[in-house]
Amino acid sequence: MSDTEIIRIATQDAVGLRPEVADILRSEINKRKLSTKLLEGVVAQNTTYELDELTQYAETLRNLPCPNCGLKNDKLNGTVIHTVKSFVIFTTSERRPKVACPTCLDKMNENAISSTALLGWWGIPWGLIKTPIYIYRNLKSKKENKEQQANKTLLAFTAHRIGEIIAANGENEKLLEILKSEKY
Repeated sequence: MSDTEIIRIATQDAVGLRPEVADILRSEINKRKLSTKLLEGVVAQNTTYELDELTQYAETLRNLPCPNCGLKNDKLNGTVIHTVKSFVIFTTSERRPKVACPTCLDKMNENAISSTALLGWWGIPWGLIKTPIYIYRNLKSKKENKEQQANKTLLAFTAHRIGEIIAANGENEKLLEILKSEKY
């Protein structure tokens, strides 16, 4: 395996690793002289966190500059962007979590509402059914963008990406890359 694959496993895919496999992974990380923070990522993925612990990691993310506009005016939060696009008998729908400043999150939700309102209706039957539902979901998500604490979307994102966040803790550039990625 390449170093990139080892890093991906240690930070993203180590949930439920058997102890002997985790030992092999530890050995490879040490042998290749990769960051020992990767080992913390392995442990993090196999640890159950209390809400206050997740909130602390989410607060670390909230204090970063916005991954979208680069400003640091507001604390970051999360939202879910819901879109529907239809083409007569073919309808696609998408749900993507995003982390950014409240202003950018509002713009993302508004763009998704506009896109869905224009392109969602044209599929029979799913376009007609999903379009109003997804517009409503964007409006609901938009209400949570300016919450004073980490909202449920940011907490879920933090829980899902905890191995990567812990392995990159203290390295703001790496944390920003995690926030920019489309993977949830």
